[in-house]
Amino acid sequence: MLHNDLDSRIIRDRVDLITAFDEWQRVRAEALSDLSGTMGYEDRSGRQYLYRRTSRNGVRSTRSLGPRSNETDAILAAFTRRKAEAEGRLASLAQRIDQLAAVMRALNHQRVPGLAARLIRRLNDSDATARFRIVGTHALYAYEAAASVTFQGEMVATGDLDVLVDDRAPLRIAIDGNRKGFEALAKSVDQSFEQRQKGDYRLTNKDGFMVEFIRPEARPAHRRMPGQTSRIEGDAIPAPIVGLEWLVSAPSFAAVAIDDRGYPVRMTTPAPAIWAAHKLWMSEREDRDPGKARRDKIQAEAVLNLLAHRLPQEQFDPKRHSALPKAVADLMARHGGAGKAGGMTPGW
Repeated sequence: MLHNDLDSRIIRDRVDLITAFDEWQRVRAEALSDLSGTMGYEDRSGRQYLYRRTSRNGVRSTRSLGPRSNETDAILAAFTRRKAEAEGRLASLAQRIDQLAAVMRALNHQRVPGLAARLIRRLNDSDATARFRIVGTHALYAYEAAASVTFQGEMVATGDLDVLVDDRAPLRIAIDGNRKGFEALAKSVDQSFEQRQKGDYRLTNKDGFMVEFIRPEARPAHRRMPGQTSRIEGDAIPAPIVGLEWLVSAPSFAAVAIDDRGYPVRMTTPAPAIWAAHKLWMSEREDRDPGKARRDKIQAEAVLNLLAHRLPQEQFDPKRHSALPKAVADLMARHGGAGKAGGMTPGW
């Protein structure tokens, strides 16, 4: 058995944790979009005017809402009240999340390595979040979370985080309201992250942990893709890798996993069937290191087993997963990766 079922107590408390986390995210998103910045009266030529000041992606904005009146007084009062309510709710939810994270630690349900989790949260907070997908071994944490199981330790052991970048449109990364790049994003989590040389795709920290930014190989290979760099001078440049076009074109898959301190982290990955197909394909490449090829196959088969028994709705479907080349789809079929009638018909 390549995975273990979660204890019912863990499942119950994890559901409560994820519910609190989802609500915290909802309230936070509302606060950032509708309640960000400041609002107040300012004197102009002997009269008071209501001004709203905001800052987004490094761009500051000031807007007058008109001279003081009963209407502007009501606008300011509503803004102040809603902002206070949101801040109070966020504080309450944050406390609840802290409490439930401690429960996860007490139950020894600690999964995603802390540094990887912090990097993923930083990616999620960037304005380019929809352009990133977690691939490689770390994607297994999302799949096990969705299936309420845990993979065996050796299955998920890795010293690097692979981040797939969708390079089909210009890429803009903003961190804390300022436009920055891949290296700055990693350094905002751990200052010891460094490139081996300028323009490298891999950043390594003082402990040897690596975050690698990768992208699909262009067709033809010399074609420049509009989002292949962050356009920051000297920044890391995602490496083009063959086969990743399937992963970037596949339906996305999202799940909330638990990190090694018991806190939730939302992970966006390729659809698990496509991830498994890519691993199978990698395992059969002649230029693949034999040890890595064997691990690729074991991981692929573990996910296929999960799809068959825990996530049947995510089984390979030729229509839904049409980005997969026919030869790779046939490879999936040979390994039992295709569900009956695309996984949409009962298995009678």
